[in-house]
Amino acid sequence: MFIASLLLSAALERTQPTQSAYTSANPIQVAACSVSQSPLLDLPFGSGSTAGGAETAISFVNTGSAPVTSVVFAVSEGNQTTRIVDKGTFSNGITVKHTYLTPEFGYALGDVSCNVQSVAFADGTTWQAQ
Repeated sequence: MFIASLLLSAALERTQPTQSAYTSANPIQVAACSVSQSPLLDLPFGSGSTAGGAETAISFVNTGSAPVTSVVFAVSEGNQTTRIVDKGTFSNGITVKHTYLTPEFGYALGDVSCNVQSVAFADGTTWQAQ
């Protein structure tokens, strides 16, 4: 009975989601963050073009030791803040440069800040901003 209980306990520990070892240091370093006017967007089915609003460009590096599968950024420009989720496989030490359409920022472009809110790793562990 004791051995069965011990095995069940060990099995439960393996199935519980675990918090990453990254409890204080942010495993993602934002190298650059900017918001700029985007060009005109072509609308589908020949219905013309429309102003694209703004594009947010973020460059970041995984400084942790495990591959990252998802990063959630909080991007603030002026009095607007938006959440950007970038998914993929981001290896350690590689600079990732992505651009996102962010029409909520419009054309009044000001100071921009990008902060990492959370990170998910390939092994199922996570990191949360404190």
